[in-house]
Amino acid sequence: MAARLSDTLVAGIADYYARQPPVPGAPDGSAPAAAGRRIYTEGIPATGVPPCAGCHGAGGEGNAVIPRLAGQHGPYIERQLEAFATNARANEIMHENSKGLNAEQIRAVAAYLQTL
Repeated sequence: MAARLSDTLVAGIADYYARQPPVPGAPDGSAPAAAGRRIYTEGIPATGVPPCAGCHGAGGEGNAVIPRLAGQHGPYIERQLEAFATNARANEIMHENSKGLNAEQIRAVAAYLQTL
């Protein structure tokens, strides 16, 4: 469908979505969300996983070159972290940062990010 769109139209659509305010996260007092918060803020030194907040910000707000993670859907975050960890999605920094996460830890980080 998108193949027929002009570059100008694609740029306009991207600009529109980029200007939308982030949707606030939903509170989650679950154990996975709490574990995800620890990983996000402290990392996992034993497996070389740095705190996500170091680049993505304390509130997951990102910046001009680092994407916002706050309020992202959990399944989306899970797929992206799995893809980075296996190098199915090429990004050297994110591969190094996520390769030490297991499936349970990835789900926990995703659960936490939905709360921001």
